[in-house]
Amino acid sequence: MADSLNVREIAAVNQRENLGWTPAENELTALSDAERAKRLGLIVTPAEMARLKAETTALASAELSFGAARFAAPAAVDWRNGGWVTSIKNQGQCGSCVSFCSCATIESAVRIKLNNAGFAIDLSEGFLQFCGGGSCGGWGLTSGLDYAKSTGVVDEACMPYTAGGGTDMNCGASRCSDWQNRLTKIKNYTGYATMQARKDAIANIGPVLAGIAVYNDFYAASGDVYVKGTSNNPLIGYHCICVIGYDDSQQCWIVKNSWGTTWGSSGFGRIRYNQPDLLIDSSWSFYSVEVEVSSTWYSNIAVSQVYSTPHATNAWAYLQGIGWRKIHPDAPDGVTNVLAICANAVAKNKKVTVYADGNFIYQAYLL
Repeated sequence: MADSLNVREIAAVNQRENLGWTPAENELTALSDAERAKRLGLIVTPAEMARLKAETTALASAELSFGAARFAAPAAVDWRNGGWVTSIKNQGQCGSCVSFCSCATIESAVRIKLNNAGFAIDLSEGFLQFCGGGSCGGWGLTSGLDYAKSTGVVDEACMPYTAGGGTDMNCGASRCSDWQNRLTKIKNYTGYATMQARKDAIANIGPVLAGIAVYNDFYAASGDVYVKGTSNNPLIGYHCICVIGYDDSQQCWIVKNSWGTTWGSSGFGRIRYNQPDLLIDSSWSFYSVEVEVSSTWYSNIAVSQVYSTPHATNAWAYLQGIGWRKIHPDAPDGVTNVLAICANAVAKNKKVTVYADGNFIYQAYLL
């Protein structure tokens, strides 16, 4: 077992094979082989591999039947521009990548659905992984999306992630008592197989979930466009990542990883198109999500402004991290009462718990 990854050897291979990228030392390259392998977590049995490939082939056939005119994606997209992508996290020594990439995809989808890049959302990877049926041993590619659809995922504050050391979390003992009132759900997820369909989905819907086969040199990826080397570069396992954009001029996908900020370019990376060994754009689909931005309880929210007109049903409150929401004309407690609670929160610098969706506030309680 190697004590650390030989970055100099990878650099020599890259130069010899003219791959065009420079490897970099980071938090992962200093780990042992066994410790690095724990940073993966996508479980793909031979049967699952066959199923995913068959699904992708069928999707590609259907997409091609629509014709190229259906797709009109721009030459480059990066959802970090404007703030639609949430911050980089670190899964640690636990094979929980599926939950990290699932939460990253859903978080961006919520911001896009609300048309609010500043919307404060931080979903619980611990809840999704350990309440949904996964473990530090890993999970299936779309397993997290299935659970987010059937049950949902709570916010990070409800069940903070503590599995970075490699120990499974106990769902029942770790989640908050009101977890059922704090769920974000997705309505559905959709796969994309052809290059144009994937770009179209990223450009018009948002970041997507994807799987990748990880070879040894991927751990040393830098800000350059990653191209897999062929010499002394074994397959380590499989990993789930969030694709947040692409760039045709560099012929690459732009990805958000869950290996902390020392990997790649502050936690983000670029992967060259059409590398069959990586499976990312040859054998497996990309998946977008459709989120349910329905009425949800938001806890511990600051109210910075209120606004109303003489019209009895025209009252608004600005919820920090969420944005302006109109108080629903048929609010159960009445518009005037909800407005008074929000105004009181502003005057006394207190926070509220609100029941709201992408358009309205229905109820509010002063904390």
